[in-house]
Amino acid sequence: MAGNDSSPKSDALHRESQAGEILAKAFQKAGWKVIRKPAPRQGFRPDLLVSRQAASYAVEIEMGVEGRSDRLIPLWSQAYLQAAHKAGKQAPLAVVAAPKIAPRAARRILDFAREYAPKAAAGVIDLAGLCLFRGPHLESLNAPGPSNAPAKPRAFREQAQLFSDLNQWMLKVLLAPELPQDLLAAPRGRYRNASELARAADVSVMSAFRFVQQLQREGHLHESAPYLQVVRRQDLFARWQAAALRSAPEAPMRFLLRAGDLQPRLKQMLKGDQACLGLFAAAEALGFGLVEGVPPHLYVRRLPAGLAGWKNIVPVEPGEAPDLIVRQAPARRSVFRGVVHPRGLASCDILQVWLDVAGHPARGREQADLIRQRALQPLLRGDRRG
Repeated sequence: MAGNDSSPKSDALHRESQAGEILAKAFQKAGWKVIRKPAPRQGFRPDLLVSRQAASYAVEIEMGVEGRSDRLIPLWSQAYLQAAHKAGKQAPLAVVAAPKIAPRAARRILDFAREYAPKAAAGVIDLAGLCLFRGPHLESLNAPGPSNAPAKPRAFREQAQLFSDLNQWMLKVLLAPELPQDLLAAPRGRYRNASELARAADVSVMSAFRFVQQLQREGHLHESAPYLQVVRRQDLFARWQAAALRSAPEAPMRFLLRAGDLQPRLKQMLKGDQACLGLFAAAEALGFGLVEGVPPHLYVRRLPAGLAGWKNIVPVEPGEAPDLIVRQAPARRSVFRGVVHPRGLASCDILQVWLDVAGHPARGREQADLIRQRALQPLLRGDRRG
């Protein structure tokens, strides 16, 4: 690195170097043997090799700019894929780092790793000294910092509860009679109470009861209609879209063989019920396309587990353009229960596309407005019957 270069790139390289040094010293202090620049194997080299007695890890580190868990979880997924690819005979260890990470955010990352990659070793470090690890022989490295994150306000928690995964699905079921079947796969009936809704939506009666109760409490159900009728939809949709504006773990990928038309390979990946088109690719498939030049997004139920069945794609290297972006569905049951199949392609339903594109930096708001004007007006007109 040049002596006086203070460009963003040089700053990022400096932080990456700091993170690697902190991690190496933490392992050395705990009695591990550390190789900082291991020899490449078949053209691939992990960031560190660490070993102690019966334990040996190939370590891959990804450095983030922010310490938020929604920013670092995708980086951890990328680090895990790269570590697994480079590990050889060692076990892979994926580590994410940032200048400062709250212990609560670090635990969320490890919880994600535990849920979606239960056999993977995982670590979270920051430049202030926090070290949290999960995996055989790694817990002795832990040095958690104090938690000073403020509790989320009650209004935020209630909104998150109203738009939980199952609640979003039940909301789609209530709205489905007012949308064409080729835009949303859901039962199309009218339901007098929570029990009937639970039976149609295939959820527990208690889940449906809590959902209906909250809609009533917040004034989004008609008080005298003979069936459950959603009202004050303008407000409800605005809240729903705001609640959906959060990042989801994703992995930029490329095809191993890039020559020729990519569409047949993409269509092959959508067979079965483990993946579907999302965001702009789904909007295009449903006939509401607006934005071009964005790699297609494929939703899977979980990352990194959702990548396991596809041998024809690999993570992109730094500076390489992706052919597709595999993303963990933000609400798995709501997304995959509502999947439709335009032209034989599994795709998110129109409500899901509207929710998900709104926060995308590549003209996402324009795409969401187009869908609202051309596809969702019948739903919004339902307010007049409220």
